[in-house]
Amino acid sequence: MEMNLTPDLLNACKLTHLHPLSKGMSIYKQGETAKEFYFIQNGLVGLYHTLDNGKESLVRLYQTGEYFGYRTLFGDSQYHCNAKVLVEAEIIRIKPDDINQFFLENPIVSKMLLQTIANELRDAEQRLAKSAYLRTLDRVIDSIYFLTQHFPYYNWTYREIAEYAGCETETAIRIANELKRNGLLTDVLIHKHK
Repeated sequence: MEMNLTPDLLNACKLTHLHPLSKGMSIYKQGETAKEFYFIQNGLVGLYHTLDNGKESLVRLYQTGEYFGYRTLFGDSQYHCNAKVLVEAEIIRIKPDDINQFFLENPIVSKMLLQTIANELRDAEQRLAKSAYLRTLDRVIDSIYFLTQHFPYYNWTYREIAEYAGCETETAIRIANELKRNGLLTDVLIHKHK
């Protein structure tokens, strides 16, 4: 993201600094009415979708310099996921005075948000396609690689890797142990807690 797209340059909205937020804190919950979105000054936030049976899936990650929670501004009025802090975060809440006026007065940010939605949709479609044709082993390996390469400062748990890969925690543990036995994975990459 370009540096000139930070929230302090936005018009027709109210900015509230929410910092620091500790690991595990909820920013918003799935099903809540969405009237605002967020910018991460520092930290890491995970979006989790909760199924009817209570099982969570890690669907997306946002880090320093990224906006999140804005998708609902373009469509329905409820958040489709839970947003949780994974690494202590400093976050700015952005509440548009009037959404149509906000889009008119912030065309560059509006375009960037739409481009980001398009990119995230492409990524989600690719993950969905992989879940249909990749074996669980390949999805877990792919998830470990993606998570550790893009977010190396975070200690990924087996549960989080499994959620991202779309499998059970026990399966991710079994696959990781097999990879370790074969010398293909080190303890540095993932941690056993949770």
